[in-house]
Amino acid sequence: MRVTCKVPELRFAEFSGEWDEKQLIELSKNGFSNGAFNDPKKAGHGYRIINVKDMYIDGRINISNLLRVALDEKEFLKNRVEYGDIFFTRSSLVKEGIAYSNINLNNANDLTFDGHLIRMRPNKQNYSPLFLYYNFTTLYARKQFIIRGKTTTMTTIGQEDIASVKIVLPSKLEQEKIAFFLSSVDSKIEQLSKKKTLLEQYKKGVMQKIFSQELRFKDDDESEFPEWVEKQLGDFLILTLRKVPKPTENYLAIGIRSHCKGTFQKPDSEPHKIAMEKLFLVKENDLIVSITFAWESAIAIVKKEDKNGLVSHRFPTYTFDEKIATHEFFKYVIIQKKFRFMLDLISPGGAGRNRVMSKKDFLTLKWNMPCIKEQTKIANFLSSLDKKIALTNKELDATKEFKKALLQKMFV
Repeated sequence: MRVTCKVPELRFAEFSGEWDEKQLIELSKNGFSNGAFNDPKKAGHGYRIINVKDMYIDGRINISNLLRVALDEKEFLKNRVEYGDIFFTRSSLVKEGIAYSNINLNNANDLTFDGHLIRMRPNKQNYSPLFLYYNFTTLYARKQFIIRGKTTTMTTIGQEDIASVKIVLPSKLEQEKIAFFLSSVDSKIEQLSKKKTLLEQYKKGVMQKIFSQELRFKDDDESEFPEWVEKQLGDFLILTLRKVPKPTENYLAIGIRSHCKGTFQKPDSEPHKIAMEKLFLVKENDLIVSITFAWESAIAIVKKEDKNGLVSHRFPTYTFDEKIATHEFFKYVIIQKKFRFMLDLISPGGAGRNRVMSKKDFLTLKWNMPCIKEQTKIANFLSSLDKKIALTNKELDATKEFKKALLQKMFV
């Protein structure tokens, strides 16, 4: 691959001039090397070892999660990991995953690395390891790694292949400024990821307390709500089948993801591809369940954008008697572990995935229900957490896209 323009699209104002093209071997201190033999018989104690699995994480290598392996001193010193060492995967099941890279930014003195990885130790006197790490994730560099991979049953790459890759880079001062800027973006991504995780953990914990009734809400006047009452689902779920003829034109079909992941849409579904002559209309806030995958928690509340979508007879729909239960509250019931377990119990069947839920047994399932006012309090509280999680996730995705754009524009 040949670089025609050696100036990035986006650049700090104080820098000018073309960047230089170099092979990776020219940027290394002492070439490339494979790591130590990770003998399972010697695992569990000794030195911390960077494995292939430690490469595929968000952010840099996290040494706190590393496994240990016992090595003799000579082998350890040969494969000792230093600050700024960059690692590449030697093999991949898919071609696009070859030479996936990550960097060690820790000063620990007990680190080594696995023989399924290739190490590059940059010449830190002239080059910024962090800049090189970011450079190796760019489209230009990734294409070079991929075309050097050799594919049979899987894709592999050798030290010489990686060493021959060419990248374009500026002075060390500009390298460091770029690396520092991108590192600050990574810090923002890490902060948002942690915030999202903490919010999700808090929501999970508070739901456990709510549904065990360890945590109770109070009325607006601070009075206690009544005790929860055990109800059968049939006490407040009303089977509501809105039968319609099979459309003559393409239509919006609705499906349900397993594991309580909500509904999904299949727009422009072709009626001639289905045998059924009758379908069923769904409305916003219906409860919908797949009788064939209820055991896998294929149950959801219909979203606004799903309104007037169509389902088959395998997806019975229910509306709520809102004097007893609200859809806002019940959407948190259906994701509870106990409720999902009950769906599994009423879905008998043979081996594999051929299991069908009993619609009759579904309505006999029992659940402790608070009064409507407490249901509303609970739903509003959990919904506010969902909004915070969604906003954090939106900001996280936007920051990741921002970084992706920077990698395209700040490198040649």
